[in-house]
Amino acid sequence: MLSWRFHGSIVSLGLAVAAAPADAQVVLSGRMFKEQAPGADERVPLTGVLCLGGLDGSEHEPAGFRTWETEPAGWYRLSGSAGRYTLLFTAPAHFVRPYVLTNVYTRPGEKIERPISPDFDAAVFRENAWDPHRASHYYQLFVARSTSVTHVGFKLAHDGVDGGGPGAQDLVLSIHRQGPGSPDTWEQVGPGMIVPRVDCGGPKGYSYSAGWNSGEVPTQPGAIYAVHLRAQDPAGTFQAFWSPHDQADTDCYRVGSAGTTGFQRRHLWMAVDGDGDGLLIPYNKRIHREFGDFAGGGRRWAQTYVARGRGLAGVVMYAAVGTAEPPLSRQRCRVRVREGGPGGPRVGIDKIAVGNGNYTGDASWGVFAAVYAPGEVPLVPGRTYAIEFESIENHETLHGFINIKNVPSTERPGFNPYRKVPPDAYEQGTAFADAGQPVDFDLDMQIVEYEHAASEWALAVEPVNLLKNGDMEAGMFKPDGPETGRCEHWRTFAAGPATVLEYRADSQSGGSRFLRVRGGGPDGGKVDGGYVQRVEGLSRTESYRLNGRIRCSWPLDVERSCAVGVDATGQTTDP
Repeated sequence: MLSWRFHGSIVSLGLAVAAAPADAQVVLSGRMFKEQAPGADERVPLTGVLCLGGLDGSEHEPAGFRTWETEPAGWYRLSGSAGRYTLLFTAPAHFVRPYVLTNVYTRPGEKIERPISPDFDAAVFRENAWDPHRASHYYQLFVARSTSVTHVGFKLAHDGVDGGGPGAQDLVLSIHRQGPGSPDTWEQVGPGMIVPRVDCGGPKGYSYSAGWNSGEVPTQPGAIYAVHLRAQDPAGTFQAFWSPHDQADTDCYRVGSAGTTGFQRRHLWMAVDGDGDGLLIPYNKRIHREFGDFAGGGRRWAQTYVARGRGLAGVVMYAAVGTAEPPLSRQRCRVRVREGGPGGPRVGIDKIAVGNGNYTGDASWGVFAAVYAPGEVPLVPGRTYAIEFESIENHETLHGFINIKNVPSTERPGFNPYRKVPPDAYEQGTAFADAGQPVDFDLDMQIVEYEHAASEWALAVEPVNLLKNGDMEAGMFKPDGPETGRCEHWRTFAAGPATVLEYRADSQSGGSRFLRVRGGGPDGGKVDGGYVQRVEGLSRTESYRLNGRIRCSWPLDVERSCAVGVDATGQTTDP
C-alpha cells in the first residue's frame, strides 16, 4: 500500500534498511519445471541443473546446488548470509539455457520459495507416443522468438541401432530457415552440430542435445525455422517421440523409407531456445558430452575469448581434482578476468568459484562456477578477455585429508580441467596452462554475459506502473474548489478538520495535476493527513521501486515533514 502523508513542512523521501548480522542466514528454494506443452496442465521437472546464488561484491563465494532428479524432482535449495543475490541456473551439457535472476533481496532469517520456469522458442516434452516406423530425417518446425539459437534438446524412443542395448550412433542437429518447397529443401542457417553416441530405447530414457555460441545461428523473431535431426551415417535411421499436433507452422516433416514422407500433424519431443532474453553466450559448450579428455593438472588455468555482451554474468568450467584430495565440493578457485590475455590488466572484481560435482570417495569430477551481478565485470563487445581460474587451497585446507582408500592428501593445490570435446573448438581464443603457457586446445567451459550495460541496475524494474492514475491526471477536477475535487483511485485520510486535501493543477487554466495537503481548517489544529492507494498483486519474490515527487516549503523542524512511503500492513484508513 502506497501512502503520501503530510505532517508539518519538512520534505523527506527515503528507505530505511536495518543492517543484517554477518551470520544471519536465508534460504532460497523452489522447483524448476516447464509445462509438457504450451497450455498443458502437466509439468516436467528440469533436473540436474546447476544453481548458483551469489551475493554482491568481491571475493564472495556462491552457494551451489543441482536440481534434484529424485522426489521432489526439480527442487533446489540455496542458503547463505542475508543480502542481495544474483541467481544463475544453467546446464552447459544439456538443453536448458542459462537463466539469471538479479536483485533478489533477502532479510535475516528469511525463507523465499520461488518456482523457476524458463522460456523456450519451442518446448514439447510428451513421450506417451512415438513414430511407429524408422525415419532417416525429422524436420521440426518452430516460430523463432530468439535472435540466435543456442540450445536444442530432443528425446528418441529408439536409437536406431539396438534400442535398450549397448549400441549407439552419432546424430547431427542443424537449423533451416523457411523457404519455397518442403523443409528438406530449406537453406541451412549456421553450422550443424554433432550429438555423439545417442543411446536410448527401452529403459534408457535419456534426452540429448547440442549447443551453439551466440550469433552462430542467427534467427529472426516471428520467422519460421526447422530443426533438422538426422544420423551422421547417411544410412542411419531412428525413431522419435512425438504427439498429435494441429498447428501448421509448428508441424513435423518426416523423411524415411518406412512410413510416410511429409508433414505428420505431430510435434516431436524437442526444446529450442536462444538469445533475446538479455543474456548472451559467447563461449558455449557445443558438443554435449559431459566429460572428455583432461587438460592436465595445475594450480592455474586460463581461457581467452571475444566478448559479445557488456557484462559478465557467470562462468562454468568442467574440472576434476586429484584422487587423494578433498572432493570438488570442498575446493574453491579464485576467478579473475583480464583484458587482452593472461598478462593483461584485471577487469572488474575477483570472485570465488564454488566446486560442484560427483564424489566416489577417491575421485571427484564436475565443475567450478561463479556468478556475477550486473556491472561487477564490465565488458566491451569485440574485445578479447581471459578468464583465469586459480586454486585458493593451501596447507591448512588440504592437510589431514584421507580418502576412502586411506590415501592421505598430497597437499598440492590444483585441479585438472577438461578439454572441449572434439569436434567442438573455439577459433577466437586459446587456453593457457599456469595462466601463461599456451596450449593447442580449448577448455570445456560456458561463459554467460549480460547483453546490455548495467546502468543503475539495482533500480531496474519492469516498466509497468502498478499504481492506478499514478500521474494524478484522471479525476473530477474543480479549479474553483480544489478541496472538493476527486482524484480517481486515490483515497484521502485526515486526523481532523485542520487538514485540507486538495486536487489541484499548476495553474487555473489547467496544466499538470497534483495532490496537496495543507493546513487551514476552522480549528487551526494539527495538520496530519494524505492520500493512499492499495496496490494488489505484489510478490515477496519480486523487487519493486517506489518513485515520486514532492513539492513543499522550506523545512521548519524535525516534527514537520512530508513523505512518500509504503505501509506493509496494506490498510488504507490511516497509514
